[in-house]
Amino acid sequence: MVQKQESLYAPSVNLSCYPFGVGHHTEGVAVMLNLGDYHILLDCGLGNIQPLLGDDQLPPDWVFCTHAHQDHAQGLLALHEAYPHLPIFASEVTSRLLPLNWLTPDNSMVESFCQVIPWRSPFLLKDNLSVELYPAGHLPGAAALLFKYNNGDNKIY
Repeated sequence: MVQKQESLYAPSVNLSCYPFGVGHHTEGVAVMLNLGDYHILLDCGLGNIQPLLGDDQLPPDWVFCTHAHQDHAQGLLALHEAYPHLPIFASEVTSRLLPLNWLTPDNSMVESFCQVIPWRSPFLLKDNLSVELYPAGHLPGAAALLFKYNNGDNKIY
């Protein structure tokens, strides 16, 4: 018996990833996810955020920090200072741990600037884009991110 195969047609979805940092020596992880018309920065472990501030470089729409290790977070404070209204999201535990990356000379911490997203609860960023955080198990607060995007064809990508 021969089964008929259906071809799946998916309209073109603008999806790309650009790594700014890849973990060599003093640099950590920073990846720009382009999804449709949106630009999402995943982590900011850059010691120097200049590549994110270029004249032809627009700031991302949102930033997500997966966990509080320095190689994923060291550039977040500088990014927040450069773009104070840029939404930066993390889990609650990560949001509490992040300020430990930026102790002042008197050992005080900067105030947390991350917005908290609860676990396993879809968070709407735009009408056609949501994100959901899942525990990653790497350390307390570490998150895996699930983005759901609808480009208007009633399919979720």
